[in-house]
Amino acid sequence: MPGATQSLNKILVSLINKWRNKKMSKGTLISTLAVLACLTGCASVSSSSAPAISQENWTTDPVYVTTSTVPTDIGYEVVGHVKANARTGYDSVETLYPLLVQEARKVGANAVVGVKGGRSPSAFSWAAPFTSGTAIRIDNVEKLEKYDGKYY
Repeated sequence: MPGATQSLNKILVSLINKWRNKKMSKGTLISTLAVLACLTGCASVSSSSAPAISQENWTTDPVYVTTSTVPTDIGYEVVGHVKANARTGYDSVETLYPLLVQEARKVGANAVVGVKGGRSPSAFSWAAPFTSGTAIRIDNVEKLEKYDGKYY
């Protein structure tokens, strides 16, 4: 999220400049920075254990997500493990699937299998959702459609 980081940097520079030019009190600056720190901690995050690939090799087609484990005899390549966590909120685990799919695309996968999820305490929630699964690359994604899942 380079764009978000650049925007946050601009806001911070603007706040510090206002404080330096005596247009903002020290207390207001500290309060504003505390609120910004809290808000940046509220975002959902995702990651993967797979090595990064160049952006032009990212998957652009829909990614199939299933909670089922898939037999190895259908022929696929394991790319890595992907996960997504919400830092706040009490939404369902399924609301994180788009983040899971985003990570799978970044590593060149066209499916995520064996998806599991649950809830865990976080800084801003007693039961924030999390999910993870195995990112795979398969020649014919339609082979997975007999397993309960959905394209994202």
